[in-house]
Formats: sequence, structure tokens, C-alpha cells
Amino acid sequence: METALPNILVIRHEPCSSLGMLGATLKKHSIPFQYLDISQGEALLEPIARYSHVVVLGGAISAYEHQQYPFLYHEFKLLENAIAQGIPTLGICLGSQILATVLGAKVYRGSAGREAGWCDIQLTENSTVDPLLKGFPSQFKVFQSHQDTFDLPSGCMHLATSEKYGNQAFRYQNHVWAIQFHLEIDEHVLGDCAEVIEQELKDSNIQDTTLAQLLEEAKFHSPAVVPLANQLMQQFLQIERSPLLNAGLAQRMS
Repeated sequence: METALPNILVIRHEPCSSLGMLGATLKKHSIPFQYLDISQGEALLEPIARYSHVVVLGGAISAYEHQQYPFLYHEFKLLENAIAQGIPTLGICLGSQILATVLGAKVYRGSAGREAGWCDIQLTENSTVDPLLKGFPSQFKVFQSHQDTFDLPSGCMHLATSEKYGNQAFRYQNHVWAIQFHLEIDEHVLGDCAEVIEQELKDSNIQDTTLAQLLEEAKFHSPAVVPLANQLMQQFLQIERSPLLNAGLAQRMS
């Protein structure tokens, strides 16, 4: 059964991760949200239609590693259902890559190497009228930690780019957004996931960036991201469920 009040499902792939700065708006207005630890084998026991919005967080794995991580198959199906039912959905980092996969695009290891630390994001002209990113500055600095990237899914609106990777954000129809960067991360979220971040730096053979450096930079940069995180969540909550069902997506679900 659909709910009239906001009720957020948050899918996460690392138990240490959280909504971070994006959660402040929800807590301020006492909007309920539920974490689904899908990588730990947790299953959704209620129909996805019970939730007004879905957020998909990041993680250290890759969207194309579904054979190694079979829970991804279940996640793909869950998100297909959410999208087909018009539920406003936001994917962050790995979440953006998973949405790109579900929408039929290729996700792969980027040739420019890992994009790590606080990086500049440039919004496209399309963002000025985008329901989620309208009112944002044309350029801002946010945290990044990824080496995979994705092609733009067919029929999607390109919304953001960076120096290393051109596809940083897109919108599908009027209810699905994918952002490669992290508006939720501050020094507290980084500290909670310290082991994951350190392992990513090690796996990418990055020696000129340390966790201690990232934490100090987060203390400096995250205050400027706080209003952007609040604005994004407020505008996300204003997105209403779409009545449209993509025929191609529905056919793949059948």
C-alpha cells in the first residue's frame, strides 16, 4: 500500500555507511527512514510501494561484479520495481552505477584512475531546470572515491561532469537520479568507514593521499557542502511518485 507521508528506504552496501549530511533534513522534520543492509543478506519484507522514496548508497564493490556478489541480482530487481512504479529514486556513487546498470548502460573501470578526495563538480546547463539540482551553484567541491564509471543510459539527461570523468550525474524520466559524488560525506562518515576508505586507497595504489589527510580536508570542506546536502534532500522529498512506466523496463521485468 502506498504511503501519503515521506518514508525513505536507504539501501546500503557497507554497514558503516549512512545518509550522513543528507540525513539532517530527515531528522529535523522527523521523517522516517530505514536502512536495508542488502550486502549482509537482509531482505525487504514489505512491498517497495510502501516507501515514498529510495536512496541507494555507495560501496567498495563494482556494479558489474554480480557473479561474485549475487545479492546484486536482488538489488537490480528491487530497483527495477521501484523505477517501474515511479518511486523517486536517488543513487550515490556505487548506487549511481547500479542505476546505470538497471537502465541498460555499461559500467566499467575508468581509464583515468581513482577519483579520490575533494574534487570540483561542474553542472551542465540541464541542471538549471532539473527538479533535484535547480538552484545549485554551477561548480562546487565534494568528496569522491571511485574508479568505476558508466555510460549515460539511453534517454537520460546529463547533469554533471568533472575533470576526470564526464558522467557525474544524470536523470531518468522525472523520478530517478544518479550522482557519482558524495554530498552525504563529512569527517564523521569518513571516520565511520575508515577501513573501507583505506583499503580503496591501497587497492588503487594511491600513495599521495592518506585517510588522515582526507579527514582534515573533510573538516575544512564539508561545512560548505551542508547547505547543498540540505537543499538536495529537501528537493528530493518534493519529487512525487511518477505515474509513468517505462515500457522497455517493464518488458525486462516480465
